[in-house]
Amino acid sequence: LYTVYIVTLNMILAKFSDAAVTVLGLYYKMQGFFFIPVIGLQTCIVPLLSFNYTQKKYQRCQNVMRASFQISAVFMVLGIICFIFLPETMIRLFSDSSEVIQIGKTAFPIIGTSFLSAVYSLLIPVFFQAIGNGFRSLMLSLTRQIFCLVPIFWLFSLIGLSYTWIAFPISETVAGAIGYVLYRRQLQMWKGYGRLKKCKA
Repeated sequence: LYTVYIVTLNMILAKFSDAAVTVLGLYYKMQGFFFIPVIGLQTCIVPLLSFNYTQKKYQRCQNVMRASFQISAVFMVLGIICFIFLPETMIRLFSDSSEVIQIGKTAFPIIGTSFLSAVYSLLIPVFFQAIGNGFRSLMLSLTRQIFCLVPIFWLFSLIGLSYTWIAFPISETVAGAIGYVLYRRQLQMWKGYGRLKKCKA
């Protein structure tokens, strides 16, 4: 998925300038400082969720997810602060090009607003993967990276380069909102199982 949408976005940005392509590349380099800890967390919570799910300890699964949301939010808030308030400083670590800096100063704050939504769009697909619902996990990942990001990015590119970056917060918010609704429904289903057990008892 990463390869598909990066190549596609680069093709769209190439119509504007090489500097725009460079800005996208720099974003993904610096994004890693805040996303890699969350990706590491994804790997850690899968066995915890899977074990507790098979043991029908649904409250523990919910507790794991709540803690994961909170930990991820810390890294995302740090990312928001850096991308909104320090875009030029971050860009200058890799490039002194005035065009790259100018484009990046517009792009980074816009993209940075997507980080809080990314907490849900990154973690909830892993939740569904861990409990054996691979279809939902896949569809949420596709929604985030392909179904939303690519077409919205292309549509906004028809208006202008500065608008293309809005695709990031929109796609993260849409994927995060859909994921959160599905997650809450799963929790309600588990609560229903608990009430049913009590009635039988």
